[in-house]
Amino acid sequence: MTNAGTRGESPPTPASTDLWKFFEEKGAQQRESMFKLATWIIGFTGVILGYTVSHGFEQGLEKLSHPRMVFVLGLAGFFVTRSTIWILRDHGQHINRTFARADAAREGASAPQTIWDQGKAAEGKPLPPICRQLLFVVHVFGAIFLACAIVGLLGLLGLYPIVTANPCL
Repeated sequence: MTNAGTRGESPPTPASTDLWKFFEEKGAQQRESMFKLATWIIGFTGVILGYTVSHGFEQGLEKLSHPRMVFVLGLAGFFVTRSTIWILRDHGQHINRTFARADAAREGASAPQTIWDQGKAAEGKPLPPICRQLLFVVHVFGAIFLACAIVGLLGLLGLYPIVTANPCL
């Protein structure tokens, strides 16, 4: 006996089963697409960060050799990570809506408006775990790029390194 039968409900119709399969497949495709896009962008930001550190500093980050480059690439990397955060949140919301529609179809709904309303009801729910994990990584990159931009700005102003005389501070 199916779950619907044990709860005293009628089993899902063939139309709702097809809709469930459709939305489950679309949700999985959206998750895969988001993961591919995020890994490409994170890889790109890693290249920007690696270039910034390897060409902008000398002697193990103790001496800033190209402060303007560190500042500009720090800002560029920061803005790339900010746009990545926006993209991940948008994808996560789409994934939530799609899986909510799949759940509605699995429960037997086959009317388009009912399924659409279930997707709208999913807005504001927490993002899927994969989105939260990717957002954590992107936030770490964003913080590092912001630090690079600040260090570059301090170097442009002649204030880097900040503490050289007293290493105990």
